[in-house]
This record gives sequence, structure tokens and C-alpha cells, in this order.
Amino acid sequence: MDKQTNSEVVASLRKRLKRKKYISILLALFTLGVNIFAWFAFSSNASLTLEGTVASWDVDFKDKDTGELYHNTTIELTKMKPGMPNFSKTIVVENNSEVSVNFSVEIVSFSILGHSIDLTGIDDPVAYIRDFYPFSVNVSTSSTTVAPNSSLDFVATVTWPYETTPIPYFAQNEVYDYDSGFLYYKKSGDTYTEFSVADAAAYTTEKANLYLEKDDADSYFGMQCHSYEDSSGEPCLVVYVRLIATQI
Repeated sequence: MDKQTNSEVVASLRKRLKRKKYISILLALFTLGVNIFAWFAFSSNASLTLEGTVASWDVDFKDKDTGELYHNTTIELTKMKPGMPNFSKTIVVENNSEVSVNFSVEIVSFSILGHSIDLTGIDDPVAYIRDFYPFSVNVSTSSTTVAPNSSLDFVATVTWPYETTPIPYFAQNEVYDYDSGFLYYKKSGDTYTEFSVADAAAYTTEKANLYLEKDDADSYFGMQCHSYEDSSGEPCLVVYVRLIATQI
């Protein structure tokens, strides 16, 4: 009985050794500004004694520019618009513990113009955003593991090119509404052909097969974001990014 009890205790301790630490970053993009909020959602620091070894759990997320820890930090970027300078923010993930850490990044969800977009089942959220919208959100890391007493960089970027872009047309989805001032296109292979859309009803019928040129997509979101924020007081675009540090 004592042997069984001791075995169960050791197993339980080993399970507790694998702990996760999360930071969720909220990217709130405004037509005239960008706010980034960061908050923590993980258990407090813990230590564990196992077979005479103390394994501490201590991972910090820091602003690379200021060295400040991410605790409800706000970063502002003014005049968010097509052709704006690229926005970039680097977070240093410091592993101060005595065990190596696996690190991963997940874009959880986002909302735009009040439409909440569920990314469940989307293999590449970065590509999904890039395919539908004239701006891009990208996340990258310098490594996927952090050795004890070492660190890595996590970089979040927001770009909104005005003219040069690898994607000249954007597929329509539930976020878009009909605008009689724009030309719409249909795609066949790699060719986009202008398609006459008489009114909102015709647009709704064909919407799943229609595309908008880059310049018109810029104009659409520039105007719509400004109008939405004025009327609602809410940000035009909100992107939720989760950073996950897991003890190996």
C-alpha cells in the first residue's frame, strides 16, 4: 500500500511539473490609431520539490524597447491608414527557470467593424486575414524553445501597404457590404474579370464569388472604419494573439 501511494504521489508531482504560462495580446487597430493591450492569464509562480531537485517556474514577457513587463500595457500608434509605416512590436520571452520551455503563438480570433470572426478550423489565420483584407497582421518568433536562463523574441507586425501588394484583389465575405461606387470582379484561374453588379440584391446573390480591387478595398475599410468608430466608439479591428510558454 505504501509503495502504491508513493508511486501515485510521484506521478502527480511529475504532472504538476508541466505547467503552462499564457499571455494574451489584444491588438486593437483604429482608423486614426492603434492600441495594444496585454494581460496575463496563468497560475502564479510555483515551485516543486521532486527527487531532491527544485524546479522553479519563472517566465517573463517584456517590452524589448522599454524592458517593462507586460501588465496591462498600452502602446499607441497614430494615423492608422493605407500606406502607413509598418508597425512592429517585439516582446522578449525570458525563461528564468531551471527547465527548458516550449513556446508557441496562436491567433485566437478577431473582429472587424463589429463582426466577430471565429478562426476555429482555420489552419493559417495570418493568410486568412491577408486574403480578405488590404492590411496584414503577422506574428513570428525567433525560436520555438527557450533554454534555462535564456530568451527569445516574439514580434507582432501590422502593415497596410497603399499600392505595392502581392494580392491585387480581395475576396468578399460577411464583413463587406455593397457599394455602387466600386467595380466587382470574378476569378477564373488566375484571371479576374469585371462583373456587373446592378444593385445590393445582385451583390448579395453573387457575393461569395466576387472580388474587390486593392484600391477599392483600401477606400472601403478606410471609410467604414472611420464611420464605425465614430458611431460606436469601438475599435475597427481587434485581433487576439495568445503566447504560450510550456515547461518541457
